This record gives sequence, structure tokens and C-alpha cells, in this order.
Amino acid sequence: MSRIEVRLKTPNPLFTKWLSEWLEEAKIKKMRSATTLKVALDSLKRFPLPLMSGRECGILRGFGATLCGLLDQKLAEYKVNNLEDFNRSLNYKNDIVEVANKIQENLRKNKLSKTKSSKLKIKTKSKIEFVVDETETQIKMGPGHFRIILIVDTQETTGKFKAILDETRLYFEKQKISHEVRRLSIGDFAWICRDSHNNELILPYIVERKRMDDFATSIRDGRFHEQKFRLRNSGIQNIIYLIENYGNNQHIGLPIQTLMQAAVNTQLHSGFQVQFTQNHRETLSYLTTLTKILIEMFKDKTLLSTEKKSLQSQSMDASSFDLMKFNEFQENSSKTKNVKVREIFIKQLLQLKSLSIDKALSITEIYPTPKSLLLAYKKCGNREEAEKLLACIPSGKLNRPIGIQISKTIYQFYNDNF
Repeated sequence: MSRIEVRLKTPNPLFTKWLSEWLEEAKIKKMRSATTLKVALDSLKRFPLPLMSGRECGILRGFGATLCGLLDQKLAEYKVNNLEDFNRSLNYKNDIVEVANKIQENLRKNKLSKTKSSKLKIKTKSKIEFVVDETETQIKMGPGHFRIILIVDTQETTGKFKAILDETRLYFEKQKISHEVRRLSIGDFAWICRDSHNNELILPYIVERKRMDDFATSIRDGRFHEQKFRLRNSGIQNIIYLIENYGNNQHIGLPIQTLMQAAVNTQLHSGFQVQFTQNHRETLSYLTTLTKILIEMFKDKTLLSTEKKSLQSQSMDASSFDLMKFNEFQENSSKTKNVKVREIFIKQLLQLKSLSIDKALSITEIYPTPKSLLLAYKKCGNREEAEKLLACIPSGKLNRPIGIQISKTIYQFYNDNF
């Protein structure tokens, strides 16, 4: 049975319809709001997921508090008069099953092979039109047939200090940087290539931005190691850890020397590129410059979709470049994905002091589950031997041994009663 990917052609038909009507009216009356409505309508049409309220539209360009409120008011009126149609439009599960069944029937009738691509348009009972592509079909983007777009995570443009955070979007608009605000499963900034068919491939670059006070907090609560682990497992080869100064870096929760040491370890041991900026404005300037560099690097290349497991180190001198699909990147990096026991074991080990990602990976290469490690402890002749079990395991690029102290700590963690 073929794997398929279902994509809504018009994820938000009601909002699109109302915005189109308001835009036409604004144009006729020559109202100033016409420009804002056009920006909002264009960003809504490009957004691939259904939005359940006007308030949710706030993550997109052109949607301010007033416009979101008008959409919520219009939606409330629509629900009163068309409640049955509205509830039916939300029932996507039955529609997707029906689409899948029709595709399989079509493939059988036409005797299509798995390697042959097929693109079908099917109207479902709820009058929602789906465009369906076989995910096994390789995506190919030729030079000049795709756009590079900077993706900004929603957390970067929403929050308590909205006036400051809105500076991000305003700055990119002023610099004419093509960008979109979407939820990223990991990282704060990434770049995608999109063709005329709305296929999306992610470039091998991602930025994790930390303000100095948040950097300190993430170290204290354990997010620091967990996020680095997910970044390394994302399939993105070039990871940029951007640390932004917070005023004069006082009252940030940890000594500045501790934070600098953590930054150095991130660069040397984790292999990330660490970038420091003085303030938010300098961060935006850095991202703008990097976006322009990436456009120059990839604009003349032929891009091919490749699964994460098949990605390899590639030379920028090559005329073609293998990239992962954006959807696959999102699924692989999600916190809620189906994780393996080994991944949970690694995250558990990372909570122990002085245990780096490289050391956790080396341990789980030999003992992929807690059960396998406990069984190995039982086979040891005595406690002293068990405490030294992991000490000589090599880790990192230099193959340095894990050491007796960490080996002893892990043994005590899994065997001693507290």
C-alpha cells in the first residue's frame, strides 16, 4: 500500500472568503485598510493548516487585534446560522479515509507502479477539496523554480512584550526578506525552499536563539541538554546556537563564566556554531545577512528531496543538493512523536551532572535500554567492578573515556535507594 500525504487546498475557506470580500470593498472605497487586508489575505492563502478562530490568525502577517476580532465576530454569527455545516466541515478524519480509499482504488484501476507519481483532486462529502501527492515521489526543484523563505517560530513574534517582538516582522519586511511565521518543532529560525506546487524542502541550516537570561534558565532546568539532543537528531547539519546579550548581563541567574563555559562546550563538544550578538537588533541583522548568503548559495542548484536517513555530507560545489522535506523535519523533531526507548534513556542520562550528549550516546550504543544496563550490572562480580563498568567507554571526537566518576554516578543512580 502506498504512503500518501494529504494537503488541504483551501485550509481556511471562510476566512479567505470574508477577507476577499472586505478587500474588494476597501478597494472600491479607496480605504487605507486595503493594503493591510491584501497582506493578510496573501499570508492566509499560503498558510497550510486550518485556523479555528480569528485569534489564531494573529500568528500571520497582516493580522492585528482589530482584524482578528472582526473575524471572530463574523465566525460567531456564521455558527449561529450555519452550525450544522460548520461542525461537518471540521470532521476531517472521515474525509481523509475516503480520500485514501479512492486513491488506492485509482491506483489499482490504472495499474500505477509505486515509482510513478500521481496527483489527484478529490471532492469529499463536506465539499472540501484535497490535493494528494504520493510521498514516495521525489521532489525536484530546478534553478529559478523555487523561493527561499525564512521561517520564524511563533514564539519569536508573540509574548508579553509584543511591541518589542513585533520588531522582528517589521525589520524583515523593511529589509525585503521573504519570511513566514510558523511553528517550528525545534529551533527558532529555519529556511525552506518552496516551488510553484507548494512543495517545501528545508535547507541544512537552523538557528536556536537564546537571550542570556533564558540561556541560564535552560541550563538550570535541564532544557539546555534536551534541546541540544533534539537539534542534533533533527537531520539538520549546520546548527547555529545564537546567544543574545541581556542588557549588561547582570541578574541572569548564573555566573557569566558558567555561561561562557557552556557556550564553549556547545561549540567544541556538540559541534554547533556559536554566535554572540549584542542585542535583538543585531540578531535580526545577522539573520538578514545569513538569509541573503543562503539565497546566493542555493539559487543555482537543483534541489532533490531525500529522507533523513539517506542524508549525507555534501559539497557546495555540486550542482545538485539533497534536502529533507519540511514536513518530515517537523515530524522527526516533534516532542510528541513516537520515541524509542533509547531516546528516552538518553534524555534520562542527560539529567545527570557532567554527562554530555556524546557520553550519553556512547553509553547507549552499548546499552540501548536501562534494562540492558541493569543486566550488565548484575553480571559484575562486586560493587566496585559495577561502578567501573562504563569508565573506559570512549566518547566524543577524541575518544576520551567516560571516566570513573561519571560511571560511579550512573551506577548509584540506577541501583541505590534514595
